[in-house]
Amino acid sequence: MQTPLLTERTHLFCPSIKVAVVVNIEGAVSFAMLESAIRQAVAANEILCSTIGLDSDGTAYYRPTEKPLYTLSRSDEMWETLVAAAHRKPCNLEEGPLLDCFVVQTEPDLQLLLVAHHLVGDGLSMALFVQDVMKALAGSPLVFKPLSLLSSDSVGDSRNLNPVTRFLLDRQNRLWRKTGKAFSYADYQRMVHSYWTDRGIHIASQNMHGETLEKLLHFAKTHKLTLNSIISTALFKVKGEKAKLGIAASIRPDGYQGMGNYASGISVHYSYKSSKDFTENAQTIQRLIQKKTQNDDAKYFLLRFLQALDPTLIDAAYFAAYDGYDNPIAKRMQSMFGYHGKPTQIGLSNLMVLPIGAQYGPYRLSRFCFIPPLVPNNDTIVGVATLGMSMELSLIGSQSESLDEIKTTLERVVQELVDLVR
Repeated sequence: MQTPLLTERTHLFCPSIKVAVVVNIEGAVSFAMLESAIRQAVAANEILCSTIGLDSDGTAYYRPTEKPLYTLSRSDEMWETLVAAAHRKPCNLEEGPLLDCFVVQTEPDLQLLLVAHHLVGDGLSMALFVQDVMKALAGSPLVFKPLSLLSSDSVGDSRNLNPVTRFLLDRQNRLWRKTGKAFSYADYQRMVHSYWTDRGIHIASQNMHGETLEKLLHFAKTHKLTLNSIISTALFKVKGEKAKLGIAASIRPDGYQGMGNYASGISVHYSYKSSKDFTENAQTIQRLIQKKTQNDDAKYFLLRFLQALDPTLIDAAYFAAYDGYDNPIAKRMQSMFGYHGKPTQIGLSNLMVLPIGAQYGPYRLSRFCFIPPLVPNNDTIVGVATLGMSMELSLIGSQSESLDEIKTTLERVVQELVDLVR
């Protein structure tokens, strides 16, 4: 059965939209064993066995194929290099696969890199896929997860927007349908190539574990702060000027183990106040975040906004920004989404404590690093994932900053966290 893209439409033609995870696996795992486990895990998730159909009128939909679609290869390159290269390579959405797997090293532990198009799922989806791989390695049976997406029943739709916003968007849609067009996969391939012609990315990672992480969690609990608020505060402090922080907000149903995109997004504007201590700044930032995450109209606004737009107009914003498409309505959307000039927004995607274990029979996950996509309206984005008593942070940034600058920025963020508990 074909399932139309809804809130996922913004991912369809995005030129920089790969989600990546790096894991280290302890135990005697051969390449053949890993290949079998990955194949079982892919087959157990219908969304990974799907391609994306695209009709001439711009209608796009998931198209299950009933066969596992993925690649698996060995590589001698660093995982950071592979992730950067994967961002530059457009997926074959029409035929698949939407998941590429790399065995980066085998000694002392096996290191596995997974890079997926965002259309197959968010960061937590990747963690749940890793869990399936580990279960399959350990010989445990996997539960089949049929393709399931967010719906307007769960997040609302354009009818939940305020009347003025709805009126303005309806007007843009009417104008667009008179002057606009639907884009093809050939257009997409050309636009992605154009986007990456003079762009690149750098990636750094840092780990906090053991006693340091335990003290940080105790600090958060004592001061009634979330770890997300503390990390956000460190980002604002290191930024050193008023900044806009985009934060991914999970809306995954409790207990749901399938893959898909179950996140919305909010944003917070703030300038770190040097006249206040770190805790006071964090308390203010937490109030700003909770004001939005605890209000459905704010938390679901982005998803409702996307549903209010003609799908091909969402696509057009990318083509106006990066492929020279000349249409006034498309350019208006380009500006509205922030696809112009040098991006200044910073992002944070925290998977929190992962809902998966570390031990699977004789095999153990000794590392889990999440690298979110550097979407076009972000200058940098931090990914965070905690497995047991190990929290790993990644920072992915544009080539406007050198690798040393990216590493230094992340080191400063982590140092702010360490200094809190000294």
